[in-house]
Amino acid sequence: MVKQNTNLNLVQVLRGVASLLVVLLHMTINSKDILNKDFCYNFFSFGGSGVDIFFVLSGFIITYSCGKGLTQPGKLLQFIRRRIVRIFPTYWIIITLFILIQLALPAFYRTHYPFGFSTICSTLFLLPGHTMVNGVSWTLSYELFFYILFSLAFLLPNKKLAFMLSMLYALIIIAIPLLGYDLENGNRWIKLLTYPMNVEFFMGVLAAVLVQRIPAGLSLPLIFTGSLLFLAEGILADHNYQLLPNTFNRVVVFGIPSFLMIVGLVKFELTKNVTIHNILLSLGEASYSLYLLHLPVIVACMKIIGRFNIQNDLILHGLLLLMIIGICYVSILFFKWIERPIISKLNALGNSRYPVSHK
Repeated sequence: MVKQNTNLNLVQVLRGVASLLVVLLHMTINSKDILNKDFCYNFFSFGGSGVDIFFVLSGFIITYSCGKGLTQPGKLLQFIRRRIVRIFPTYWIIITLFILIQLALPAFYRTHYPFGFSTICSTLFLLPGHTMVNGVSWTLSYELFFYILFSLAFLLPNKKLAFMLSMLYALIIIAIPLLGYDLENGNRWIKLLTYPMNVEFFMGVLAAVLVQRIPAGLSLPLIFTGSLLFLAEGILADHNYQLLPNTFNRVVVFGIPSFLMIVGLVKFELTKNVTIHNILLSLGEASYSLYLLHLPVIVACMKIIGRFNIQNDLILHGLLLLMIIGICYVSILFFKWIERPIISKLNALGNSRYPVSHK
C-alpha cells in the first residue's frame, strides 16, 4: 500500500534516513567496542551526519511551517508551547525508562547515571553539558537554543531584518573557527552560542526562504548533487579525511549537501505528484522516538549477543540486521501508542486553555 503525499512527505522520509544513519553509526561503534567485529566494513562511520540533516531540516520545518504566523506576535506563546510539547514529554518518558533500567540492570550499560540535584535538573531540562542517559540528547540542547533564537522573529516587526540578523549570526559563527579561535572546549554556555553546527539551523531557514523562488527544473539536479556530495564526503570521512580541523568541517561537508537535498526534495514535491510507501512514512514520523530509543537498546542487545561468542560474520550481521529492524519497529509502535497520543492531547489541552485568536 502507498500513501499519497499531502504534507511534504519526502521531508518525513529524509527524517527517517537521518535517524537510520545515526543508528548505523552506533551499530558500527558498539559492534567494534563490544563484539570486536566490524559492522558492514565500518562503512557507516559517517552516520553521525544524520544529525547534520536533522539540524538543517529543523531550521527548514520551523520556518516553513510558521509561514505568515511570524507576522502575528500573539502566536509566540503558541509556538513556544508547541515546541516544548514536541521535545520534552517524549524525552522525559524515555530517559526515565532508561534510568530505571540502568538501576535494575546496570551490567547492560557502560556507566551508571550520577544522581544529584544539579545533574538531574540539567539532564531533565537539556541544559548545555548535561549528563546524557542515551548519548544523543546533546543535540536537543542546540535544538532548544535554536527555538529560542527563532522565537525572537515573532517580536521583530521587520521580518527582513530578522532574516538578515539570523544570517549575520550564522556568518559570525562561521568566522570564529576560520579566524583560528577555538571556543568548543571552553565554557559550555559560550559553546552553545558559538557552536559551528548552529549554522545548519540557519541553512534550513535559508532553504525555506529559497524553495519557493527557485525554478522547478532545478529540483532533480539539486537532489542529485546534494546526494552525491553527501555520499562522497561520507566515504572521505570514513577514511579520516577532513577539509577543516574542527566541527565546522561537518557543516561544510554534510550541512551544505543536506541543504541542497532538502531544497531539491521540497521543490520536487511541491511541483510533482509523489507517492510514499507507508513504511517509509512511518519511519520518518517515528524518527524522534527512534533517535532517543536506539542507543541504549543497541548496547544492551549487543552485550547479550556477545555472550554467545558468535564468530560467523554472516550470522552475526544477520542478527544485527534483525536488531535494527526490531528497533525501528519498536520505535514506530512507541510513536503511535505513546508519543503521538501524548503530543496530541497536550496540544489539544493547550489550545482549549489558550485559544488562538484569528483576528
